[in-house]
Amino acid sequence: MTQTKMANASDTTVAKQQPPLCPARLLLFCVNLFIGLIFSQLIPEWMDTSTYSTWKAVIKVITMFCVSYIMIHVGFEFELDKSRLSSYGTEYLVAMTAAGFPWLFCAVYFMYALGEEHNLPWQEALIAARFAAPTSAGILFTMLEAAGMKETWLFKKARILAIFDDLDTLLLMVPLKAIFIGLKWELAVDLVFVGILVVLMYVCLHRINFPVTWPAIVVYSACVAGFCELVHFATHSNLTDPSDIADTVHLEVLLPAFTVGCIAKHAHGPPEPKDGSAKPSFLERIPADKVKMSISAVFMVLVGFSMPPLFNDSHDVGGHRRLAADAPKANMEAGYIVLHVFACSVLMNLGKLFPAACYGKEVSFRTRLGLAVAMMPRGEVCAGIIVNAIALGITGPAMTIAVFCLAINMMMVSGFIFTVKQLVKDQTPYNESAVANDCAGQPTALEDCKVEVVDTKVEQTTDTSEQLEPKKEPTPPPGTDDDFFEL
Repeated sequence: MTQTKMANASDTTVAKQQPPLCPARLLLFCVNLFIGLIFSQLIPEWMDTSTYSTWKAVIKVITMFCVSYIMIHVGFEFELDKSRLSSYGTEYLVAMTAAGFPWLFCAVYFMYALGEEHNLPWQEALIAARFAAPTSAGILFTMLEAAGMKETWLFKKARILAIFDDLDTLLLMVPLKAIFIGLKWELAVDLVFVGILVVLMYVCLHRINFPVTWPAIVVYSACVAGFCELVHFATHSNLTDPSDIADTVHLEVLLPAFTVGCIAKHAHGPPEPKDGSAKPSFLERIPADKVKMSISAVFMVLVGFSMPPLFNDSHDVGGHRRLAADAPKANMEAGYIVLHVFACSVLMNLGKLFPAACYGKEVSFRTRLGLAVAMMPRGEVCAGIIVNAIALGITGPAMTIAVFCLAINMMMVSGFIFTVKQLVKDQTPYNESAVANDCAGQPTALEDCKVEVVDTKVEQTTDTSEQLEPKKEPTPPPGTDDDFFEL
């Protein structure tokens, strides 16, 4: 009877761990991104200058709302154990480096490899290339969990690195914007605002109990986007600042929205069912996950809409916030764009391989390489950085290349996850429950097994079997990383 139950439970677990045959959500995002790109080139031909200016302003506001909604959910996933802050130092360093290498590779490429007419100044290149830095935490968690890897060492480590990766990307945008715009006193407002958000994020991490239903999150997103746009309008419009006393102050929505998600007391998983006597409202009957997917899908269309015209510059009227834009850059032939998209795609994924050189004392090289590949998917945060760069006035082929790199990367996510599965399929699970299930002849309780872990080799003993003597292996010569060559 017990064995039958265990077999049924095992079958159920296997069924739950089967990955989806078709990542329909990712396919939808990619298609929407391309639809937005196509219409971003057609709409300027259909509208006059005045209508197009209004169109761009409306698209900008809706895009900021969608970014806020997405970043609030990213904040929900951010977790920090304050009792062991010192242990996060290595994790943040690895995450920062894994985000920094793709960024620097693409920045250097944008500075020197696009051609004399299209190369970006270093200030613009640093912002434009930042799209390559952030790993999509939401897409990564969803795909790894669907692949049955939620309880593995790789998933838990990737969860920490991806969140720190996104946080580092958001924080670094502040000094990058200061470098791009120049040292002006108005930036002090932005710096003080960011400092308040970071302190609030740390002190009130998942401690404030306010509604986190999807209608409430819609309201929070609208408030964040509305507040940031209101500050921009107050310091930019001739109606509120006719004497041009202050330059435009830009409070981007990425970090404020992320902070809202961080301070919210949010329980992971589906909400608890209400009392049977209380009838749920119409909005409560709509699943929150479907709402989030719908807003993310709309956002990808808006990312495409945000691209400036590549073939017609007659509508360059500043629908977005153009702070330091230079003269419009010349267009690039389609064949060269394809070549640069391929090169940048290689560079942005090559830079993510740094985690494979870390954690050598914890797991084998194959698992570390799987962790590095798992950090390669990009998504909504990457798109938000692209929108932010365009809003700052960075245009030209570099931004077109960035958008196509994002689209291609999203289409490759299933391949990334499949590669991760192949790399770690023969590895011993690095958790107690998995190790306990491997104990010979004892399929029931953990107490029936005695598990010892010595130098990543599992020794198993039972009450009825003799303890096996571990084989002695030759000591590698000094300076050799034994794990590095273990494929």
